[in-house]
Amino acid sequence: MRGLPESLKGIVLDSSILIELLAGSKTVEDLAKILIKHDILACATRLGLIESLYITCRLWGFDKALTRILLLIDSRVIEIIEIYDIWQQIADCKCKISISLGDCATLAAAKRFGLMPIFLHEEKELLEAKEKIVEWLGTKPFYLL
Repeated sequence: MRGLPESLKGIVLDSSILIELLAGSKTVEDLAKILIKHDILACATRLGLIESLYITCRLWGFDKALTRILLLIDSRVIEIIEIYDIWQQIADCKCKISISLGDCATLAAAKRFGLMPIFLHEEKELLEAKEKIVEWLGTKPFYLL
């Protein structure tokens, strides 16, 4: 894993990262160790959890996917940011940047609470909107890969 910036208040995990965590992927092994130690405030949006659930449901079936999501939530390694806390920022992001609603939720949570948004990699949609994202967010998101 590439190093996280030193002066972080905390991070917001996009669904792409959550899915890798739920799968026990080696790609996020170092990040998982950081989360388990509670070395940094780690958050995820409720929308990110929903996305992670429906994507992993397609891979493992609903019951197994839900069990893993609930275990992650119950572990308290991540704080959940509720939609009602960021709904206006999500809409503002979506209005100004043509990216997914889930990605807007991650960025909105980061902007609202002064956290670093973390994505697995820079997908085509994010790459095409890079300048608008940096302008709206005020910083570059962090990409694990």
